[in-house]
Formats: sequence, C-alpha cells, structure tokens
Amino acid sequence: MGALQQDTAIVRDGERLTAQLSRDWNIWGPNGGYVSAIALRAAGAVVPPDHRPATLSVQYVSPGAFEAADCQVVVVKRGRNAWLLNVALVQNGRTFLQAQVWTTNKAEGPTALEAVMPQVAPPAELKTVAEHLGDNAHQLDGFWRNLDCKPLVWIPWGEPRPPGAVLQEWHRFVGYQGDENDPFLDACRPLILTDTLIWPTHHRGLKDRPDYVAPSLDLTVWFHDRGGASDWLFVDCVADVAASGLIHGRARVWSEDGRLLATGGSNLMHVARS
Repeated sequence: MGALQQDTAIVRDGERLTAQLSRDWNIWGPNGGYVSAIALRAAGAVVPPDHRPATLSVQYVSPGAFEAADCQVVVVKRGRNAWLLNVALVQNGRTFLQAQVWTTNKAEGPTALEAVMPQVAPPAELKTVAEHLGDNAHQLDGFWRNLDCKPLVWIPWGEPRPPGAVLQEWHRFVGYQGDENDPFLDACRPLILTDTLIWPTHHRGLKDRPDYVAPSLDLTVWFHDRGGASDWLFVDCVADVAASGLIHGRARVWSEDGRLLATGGSNLMHVARS
C-alpha cells in the first residue's frame, strides 16, 4: 500500500517540478484522483505560503504511466487574494492531465452553516470492509489497499440493495500523515474520494454487474474547510444521471466533527468491456 503524503510529493530541481507516480494507486492505471492530487500539490508548490486551494478543475486527457511526470505550472493570474494556475502533467512529451487551480489567502467574509451532515453512525461503531470480508479480505488489492472503508450498512454483492445510486461511507487513508502547514496535502483526501467513489456509486444503482467501465472525463472540486486532525472522512455520494454515454455523479465530504470539507462532481464516459 502507498502513503498519500509520500506518493504525491513534488520534487523541485531548479525551476523544474516532478513527481513519481506510484503503482500502489493502480485502478485501471493510475487512479484519477491520485494524479489530480499530484497536480494540486504542484500548484501548491508555486503559490505563496499563505495560500490554500479554493477550486480544482481537471481534464483527464489520457492514462498516465507509473513513472516520473513533469509538473508544468503556469500562473495565469496573480491577484492580491487569489491566484489562478494552469497545471499540466506530462510524460515523454505527452500531456495526460491538465488542470486549473484557484488558490486564495482570503480569511474574512460571510459565514453560513446551513449545510448539515447526515445523521449517521460514527466510524467507531462500524466495521471496515476488510472486517466484513474476513477470510476474503485479500480481494482488496491495488488502490483499495490505501483506504480503510466503513459502510453504514454492509450488503455483500449479489444480495438485494435499496434502490438508487447512493453511497454513504466513512473512509480513512492508511498511513496518512498530514502537515498543518500544507493545506494542499490536506485537500488531497476529499479530492481523491470525490473522484474515485462516483463509479462505485453508479455501480450500486445497477441490478447486475455492468459489462462496461466508465473512466472519468473530468473532475471539479470546491474546497470549503480543512480536514486537519479528522482521521475518518464521511462521503455522501450520488450518481443518479446516466444518458447518451455519460454518467454523472457528485459528492460531499465531511469531517468526523460534521464540517463540510469539499463538494465535487464528475462526468464519466461509458466504455464497453472488450
């Protein structure tokens, strides 16, 4: 398994920024949220130290490879309170991800707390998927070994599920060590969860196993607060729209103490299994 803080690390050599894509985050190739997290941290390596991420918009151009990538960051706007950056991840002269990142140092403004976390059991009262699987826990491999997951209700595949493409689960990144001085690293957790869980949420709304996959075309995440010391994050995700070859989902990610950390969504494209 990987360690998020290490596997998204940005290496600076003069003006050049690079990152090494780790095979521990494999899911149809490098996980989309994982490579997006690298792009986010590349932006964080360029902005002033008092900035934090506000919005990330990503386009997945093509699959990356498990090797070094150049992180090409261009500052489009340098404002007093907000910067806009274009980020491209490039391997062997080919861009496989491009992103736009808004950052800000703004601290004052209106406060609204109307968003309320669903009333759910806390993670301490729930079992992990691995605990539910028991002797079959070895089925969790690749990317999924990086996460401990605690579903609110455990329903093995093949048993009847409540109707609707809805997912509500607690997640914890195994081996994660945050840095209170690095809000970009902190934002990687809700970012990866938002990207990754839309496909299994769509999955849950189906009667039978799908004969197709659905890689993400894009991803947008709006960051509201920092997870900080919150070890477990709660994901409330729906994927209730699928039409004309596209699947859409959106998610909210909350801290253990009920703060809304991020809101995001993505379009996925239907691809028949060969």
